Amino acid sequence: MRSIFVIVLAAMLSACADNKERNAFQEKLAARLATDPDLKDYNLDPKEVAECVTGEIAKTLPGFRGSPARKPYWEAYAAFESARTTEEALAAVKRYQTVFGSEKQASAAALGVTEYIMNCMGNMIEAAHPTPEAGN
Repeated sequence: MRSIFVIVLAAMLSACADNKERNAFQEKLAARLATDPDLKDYNLDPKEVAECVTGEIAKTLPGFRGSPARKPYWEAYAAFESARTTEEALAAVKRYQTVFGSEKQASAAALGVTEYIMNCMGNMIEAAHPTPEAGN
C-alpha cells in the first residue's frame, strides 16, 4: 500500500513539474503575442492563441502530460521564445540540440513555433469570422 502511495505521489510531482515548464512557455508566448498587431487587428486574445500553440506543441512531445520526459522540451521551447537576437536563437538551438536529436531538428522545432502561431491564429480568425460556403 505504501509503495502505491509513493508511486502516485511521484507521478503527481512530475506532472506538476511538467505543468510548471509548460505554463512558463505559455506565459512567455502570451506576453510576446500581446504586442502582435495582427492579434489586435483581429481581436484575438493572446492567451488563447498561446494556449492553442502550447496544446499543438504538446501533441508532438514524447510521453504523456506530466511525463518527466517532456520537461527538457518545454525548457527548450521557453528558451527559443526568450531569444531576442539571432545569436541568442542560435545559442538556444545549440544548447537544446541533444533534446531534439540534432541541431537541425532543434532548429526546426524553434522555427515551428511560428507555424503553430499562424495555424492557431488562422483557426481562431476562421472561427470568429466564418466565410460563406460556396454555392449558398
